[in-house]
Amino acid sequence: MLPLRYYLLAATVAVVLVGPVAAQTAPAGADGQSTPVRIQTSLTFFLPGAVSGDELPQKIDQARKIVYQLAMRECETLRSTIARDCKLESVNSNIRQTETRPQQLQQPEGYHVSGSIQSVITLKPQP
Repeated sequence: MLPLRYYLLAATVAVVLVGPVAAQTAPAGADGQSTPVRIQTSLTFFLPGAVSGDELPQKIDQARKIVYQLAMRECETLRSTIARDCKLESVNSNIRQTETRPQQLQQPEGYHVSGSIQSVITLKPQP
């Protein structure tokens, strides 16, 4: 299990954009609740660690796993708040290594990780 701080960090920087799906597959009901809605969540975080040597593949895998675990949790979060149904549509992850150089002593070695998660939901009925 990954440390809670990674989840909290990703959650605090996540930006959620909500909009209707371009190609609607279900007709909207009288209350509009059956219309699919696309949710896009963007995240970014820093993962400290060596950027060379034998640890490199494991660190890159760890960064990607964090993004994928957050993607799995995204539908759970949506279902507990606004979604009746949720389908994960796509996940994107980008990892950039940062090495410490003599002129950059304040910046630790590690990985800047960014990603996006796209889901399609059906809204819960409004009370």
